[in-house]
Amino acid sequence: MFKKRLSVGLILLLLLGLGGCQAEGTEKNAVYSTKQKAANGIEKAAHSTVSIQQAEAVEKAEAAFKQYFNIQSIDKNLIQKAALIEDNGIRWKNPYWKLSWWVAKDSNNPVYSAQIDAQSGEVVQLRYRPHRDHKVITRQDVLSYQKTALAFMDKYDLVKEVPVNLFEAFSSYMEGIGVEFRYGPDQFIMLYFNEAGTVSGFEFSQQVAYTLQGNDLKIDRPEAIKMAQASIKEYYGAVDTSGLIEQVRLFEGDKGEKNWFVSWKNIAPLEGRFIRYGAQIDALSGKVCAVEESNHSLDKEPIAGLENNEEKLREIAEQFLDQKNLSGYRFDSFVKDTGTLRYMDKAGSPLHVLVDRSEGKVSSLFFFELK
Repeated sequence: MFKKRLSVGLILLLLLGLGGCQAEGTEKNAVYSTKQKAANGIEKAAHSTVSIQQAEAVEKAEAAFKQYFNIQSIDKNLIQKAALIEDNGIRWKNPYWKLSWWVAKDSNNPVYSAQIDAQSGEVVQLRYRPHRDHKVITRQDVLSYQKTALAFMDKYDLVKEVPVNLFEAFSSYMEGIGVEFRYGPDQFIMLYFNEAGTVSGFEFSQQVAYTLQGNDLKIDRPEAIKMAQASIKEYYGAVDTSGLIEQVRLFEGDKGEKNWFVSWKNIAPLEGRFIRYGAQIDALSGKVCAVEESNHSLDKEPIAGLENNEEKLREIAEQFLDQKNLSGYRFDSFVKDTGTLRYMDKAGSPLHVLVDRSEGKVSSLFFFELK
């Protein structure tokens, strides 16, 4: 269940394949298929490479449910599923057993789920979710969840490194209610809650690729941060990132592409606003692939008459392009699937422009094809 919450803007790249500055002719579906599989952890690992086999993993999961949530036994009538997963270090360092217990084969929400490290036997993820808990969370909710989560982590000594810093808070129908903390060299723990505010699960993750450098990288991590800051300033002016959370990720594609994602964000429910500034940098060529600036109220509705109004969206986009010395691009089409306006320059290079419908301004630029 490794995942991150997705929202409009630069993170749209994750939905469109994680390919970033893709080589010309690369099919989006091919890239998307491989990367999405890796991100969701559905690449199978070889059983011969692990120390913990399925039966032992199930025993460890059942013992963990008893230890952490006082669940004495799992209903034997539930359908059990198990898979040995290798996500290539995207969200976890070792192969792990992904275990789940379902009411029926066609259910879309497991009652119990667990992930057990197949090398060490470590409990990576554990969750009891008999129904889909979710609600609109407020600042007070986040503060309450944070207090409860820290007490839970302290009680069970889940995180030995300090400090532990709040990284994210969210609530959605698909993912439920959760708060995420970052600690150590970009390690994370997610605590899940039910609607009563009780901890119902936890999940560890590590951005293993975060520290991956490689001898072939033209752009290293410090340089990627500098380039992201310069790109944001170039297209959106000077922004104040003090008080925001910095996140730097290096993603490697199945065709050898390597891209830095650098961003600064807030914890939206605490402030009632969604704030994120970011850029994507090709680590091999040094090209700026995308730039984002999002800063808007969570309660603000789309401006009347702007949603999917191609004429008005073009007017906003082209005024921005003129101001930023990008007037060499000419309008090509409105892409409904991505909500972007597609432009082309004389050399045939694409530029996709995303307009924030609630603010009436350009929020993201993608200097590559969103296929």
